[in-house]
Amino acid sequence: MSLDASRIRITAGQKLIIDGVDCSVPAGSVSALVGPNGAGKSTLLRTLAAVHRPDAGTVSFDGADLFATPRRERARIVAFVEQDTSTDTAMSVRAVVGLGRLPHEGVWSGGSTAAVDAALETTGTAAFADREFATLSGGERQRVLLARALAQEPSLLLLDEPTNHLDIGAQLTALTLLRTLSAGGMTVLAALHDLGLAATYAEHVIVLSAGKVVAAGPTAQTLTPELLRAVYGVQATVLVNPVTGGRVLAFSPLD
Repeated sequence: MSLDASRIRITAGQKLIIDGVDCSVPAGSVSALVGPNGAGKSTLLRTLAAVHRPDAGTVSFDGADLFATPRRERARIVAFVEQDTSTDTAMSVRAVVGLGRLPHEGVWSGGSTAAVDAALETTGTAAFADREFATLSGGERQRVLLARALAQEPSLLLLDEPTNHLDIGAQLTALTLLRTLSAGGMTVLAALHDLGLAATYAEHVIVLSAGKVVAAGPTAQTLTPELLRAVYGVQATVLVNPVTGGRVLAFSPLD
């Protein structure tokens, strides 16, 4: 079940943010949305998640128009993890994760359910399930928000900077989890700031610059030194990880 967007156009006031974007995310893949600061990644991701309606264009998943899909039904299909969510409401971690069950159950009583317990265990947040969400660190919150998304049991998972606030070990754990989810059939798209992580963990990449898709395709064939020089203004060297055999990107300033 692939995610497909066609001719997406988004403006803010008189400013054009997303300019006629076409893009696709292959079914059952981990795909990365990358681009320089200000490229429009978060704005595009919110539209692909059907949170923000574009001025023009369509977004479909498995051939169905997401914006024409009833909200509750759409929430059973699509889960969206934003960079951070704060709340003044005193809610426990378990209660926050339980919100992911609302599209399926309409109301969550706060009791233990298999989906909530599984999401807590999978994301390593079960140990502090009874703590108040507002007391958590940024990295802990990020993991709880992922757990809430997993409790939705979606077919499509979209994440805006899922490694934000996480230390390097937690980053690797989170991205390995995304690979596991995609291997189970989930389609995953993550906006990533770190090109090294994108090169290592994403099978497919969409490169956004100044509101336009400038390249898209298999990661190894797309994140080339030539493209990175043109888009980011840096010299990139492709190396081989001596442990994993995977690609590693090294960067230096242009001469």
